[in-house]
Amino acid sequence: MSPHGLRCACSSTRKRRGYRMHRAFAGILAAIACIALGWAASQAFQGRSYADDRAEIDELFARYLFALDWQDPGMYGSVFAPDGVLVWAGGTVNGREAIVEEIRNARAADQRANESQPGLRPFRRRHFISNFVLRIDGDRATARSLWFEFNNDGPDRRPYVGAYGHLEDELRRVDGKWLIARHQVFNEQREGMTAGDTNPAW
Repeated sequence: MSPHGLRCACSSTRKRRGYRMHRAFAGILAAIACIALGWAASQAFQGRSYADDRAEIDELFARYLFALDWQDPGMYGSVFAPDGVLVWAGGTVNGREAIVEEIRNARAADQRANESQPGLRPFRRRHFISNFVLRIDGDRATARSLWFEFNNDGPDRRPYVGAYGHLEDELRRVDGKWLIARHQVFNEQREGMTAGDTNPAW
């Protein structure tokens, strides 16, 4: 073989090696890109999932407040799991049906109080939640928040802050919906219901 032919053969071999290396490098880059895209998609999904869960839980507590202030037994019961627990000024109440009955009794008591003051317009309470802290773990969640209440049950119906405290909630997803599994009200106006010295928001 002539020197020229040898050089051609060597050149062809180098080209084939270069082509194989190029393909291998391209394959590695493609694999890295797929992994990166998969990771990014996973992170985006997790972000959307948390945002969706938090939005649903925020609305759950908004409906809880409206049901409480309008003393709507049906709506109030609907935010609790069937085996939900309510711990409040009335004591510990177990199960959705018993919780609904508790709100019926509270509404009847307020109606009697309003009827005993025929010359005055009915008084109203309005509750508010703030500083909402939420931790989600699959189909369970833990929430902590602050609450306060405006009332106007005095003879002049002037508003005042009637009470304040914090809430400790355990939530559970039931049939795809977030519901309250345990709702405990801490009230700084009532003996035996005040908060401890440890920050409850982990």
